[in-house]
Amino acid sequence: MKIYDITAEISKNLPIYGNGQRPNITFPAQTAKGDTYNISQIDLSSHTGTHADMPLHFVDGATNCVTTPLEHFFGPAKVFRIHAGSHIRKADLEHLDIQEGDIILLNTGQSQYMSCGTFKEDYIALTTEAAQYLADKKIKTLGIDYLSIDPYGATDFAVHKILLGSGIAALEGLVLTDVPEGEYVLSALPLKIPNGDGSPVRAVLAKY
Repeated sequence: MKIYDITAEISKNLPIYGNGQRPNITFPAQTAKGDTYNISQIDLSSHTGTHADMPLHFVDGATNCVTTPLEHFFGPAKVFRIHAGSHIRKADLEHLDIQEGDIILLNTGQSQYMSCGTFKEDYIALTTEAAQYLADKKIKTLGIDYLSIDPYGATDFAVHKILLGSGIAALEGLVLTDVPEGEYVLSALPLKIPNGDGSPVRAVLAKY
């Protein structure tokens, strides 16, 4: 079995969406300073780095970190390499083997920007037509290799609303650089946060 770690490291090199909160990690207890043990404290947004979006993120009353079935974040997954232009269109997806209930992870070649520290505003996201195509396909989860499935500057967040409104979860900020196309077993479990709209995840792909 081969395991691919597809999670961005939470560090100063992590890009932050727009004017979002930068993670702050402190060390209130350290053995090097005479304390009995080491303790770290982490202050971060629920949408930091490699993270999951729950339907509740944009849909009031929808499922959250506790109530979204874990099957959205654990199980068979398909990785596809997308050679898109400025954004992923329906035409970029139609030739792919996408079936109802699939977990789909899209490698657009952007993973390198998940460790550069500077936010990339012209990242590749989905068009609403592509999002509706995936919603009509009734996939389970969509993953992408940068921080949002919506284009930067979107005010209505139509892509999120189409997918999350259809009960589809999203994984954003994946690191797929060294992952070949193919079928894997995904584990990207969110933290169990009551009414949580999103959560950082430790995402891995296993190939048996």
